[in-house]
Amino acid sequence: MRVLVFSHYLDLAGELISAGMGVGEVSLLLTSDQKDKLAQVRGARRAIVCDSISSDDQAALIDLLTEVTRDHDLLVLSSDKRARELAGQVAQMLERPIATEVSSMRSEEGKLVVERMTLGGKAIAVEELPLPAIVTVQKGKFKPPEGPSVQEVVEVKLGGATRRYEVVERRAKPKLGIPLDKAEVVIAVGRGFRRKEDLKLAYELAETLGGVVGCTRPLAADLKWMPEESWIGISGVRISPKLLLVIGASGQQQFSAGIMDSKVIVAINNDPQAPIFENSDYGVVRDLYEFLPALVERLRR
Repeated sequence: MRVLVFSHYLDLAGELISAGMGVGEVSLLLTSDQKDKLAQVRGARRAIVCDSISSDDQAALIDLLTEVTRDHDLLVLSSDKRARELAGQVAQMLERPIATEVSSMRSEEGKLVVERMTLGGKAIAVEELPLPAIVTVQKGKFKPPEGPSVQEVVEVKLGGATRRYEVVERRAKPKLGIPLDKAEVVIAVGRGFRRKEDLKLAYELAETLGGVVGCTRPLAADLKWMPEESWIGISGVRISPKLLLVIGASGQQQFSAGIMDSKVIVAINNDPQAPIFENSDYGVVRDLYEFLPALVERLRR
């Protein structure tokens, strides 16, 4: 099976290559800003280098991936926001089946058999895709290979493509410090906080523990109290910290699916029936407005 891999982030490419190696021979697509890191790539049989397109040029990437994918049986992308956008558009352009959030895959009787989270994270679905197909892979499910470096480099040029839209401006988003998916300590806050100003309690705790603050969907998407990058859950960021404190969040499945890889989960909620306690290692049934100041004071002693 001919497998094509692409990632905006080369640190994720190793995981995607590993996923592809399980079903076929892997080629890694590199853009102009990535080609200098070719020596770091392991496991891919071939590197396909396009020197005229940057990984920041999403519109051109869609055209490039559409053209290069035509010659492959499977396109493997990551499950981050930018890659999901590419996957959907390339699948539509080529009229190929797509599976997202894939956690494992194998080739079986000419089909691709994948496992992926479904029903908001409550179940794992096993699905068969006819080839050629496109998949996006969950982060952290495949170990980057330690195999040989790339054996063949092929240059490709994109000619005659028609842009469907132009980027007229780019604005850098404010940096939030350590990314949520790389933090060892995360404080996740929910609707138990009555006002935006009260979130300072969570930030004080995060500062004391050397962690970062994330939130549930309502705080980022509905109330706009926190930036979108802070959104934890199946539609936001999946996290895997050593310690996660979930404060004032009920633990709906959409949120809980994004925290299941955490090593230790501590839930703080004044409702003893909150679903979050079912997914926690430790639970504290207390009013957060009483508990957090006392906890921070104790930790600072």
